Amino acid sequence: MMKPLNTFGSFVLFGIPATWFLLLTRLFLPYLSSLGLHPALSWFITGLAVFVPLFVAAITFTFREGFITKHTVYARLRLNKLSRSDWRFVIFGTISAFILSGFIMIAATLLMRHFGLPPLKTSPDFLQFEPLTGSQRWLLLVWLVMFFFNIFGEELLWRGYILPRQEIAFGTHAWAFNSFLWLMFHLCFGFDLMVMLLPIMVILPYVVHITRNTTVGILIHALYNGPVFILVATGVIG
Repeated sequence: MMKPLNTFGSFVLFGIPATWFLLLTRLFLPYLSSLGLHPALSWFITGLAVFVPLFVAAITFTFREGFITKHTVYARLRLNKLSRSDWRFVIFGTISAFILSGFIMIAATLLMRHFGLPPLKTSPDFLQFEPLTGSQRWLLLVWLVMFFFNIFGEELLWRGYILPRQEIAFGTHAWAFNSFLWLMFHLCFGFDLMVMLLPIMVILPYVVHITRNTTVGILIHALYNGPVFILVATGVIG
């Protein structure tokens, strides 16, 4: 049976993974790099250590509520087929997130040019590596596994499991609380990247709340994260 998730419970369910994420990027990832691993591989392994537990937690918590068959698990996590309206939200949400992120970059450039403010960093300090070339591109296979758990781990836990419980507790404002806590999960990325991510952090929870469909969030998250990383990792864009 699904129960409401109060403020304290929400902070716990987001806070523990956020702390784990921070510790891994500050301690575990540098350790992997010190062993001589490629920086990209170090990040992919670290990412798996973050996102696989999210995926497992979402499924485990769902089972503990008594949803154990495929049909009931899908229904509880709101993994629904996409309607025509859902597809419109996917397209609109993804494009809006890209456009608004672009506006933030333009605004940051203008502030740097006219007021001397430092430029916004577009990647966290722990995620710096040269484009993958030649045989290094096999690492993209490892990234693909991490990418799966990144998208499904976050969306199944944050939006599939937690958001419906927050909606019982907070009603129509639940998505905003979910959005704030999701942003806090990314504290380890640093202030600059959190500013850059604001559009997707706001749009995605809102759209999932409106559509009542976690599949919408999965697609927006994947379309926003995946193609850009591939283009950067292969050197197509800097």
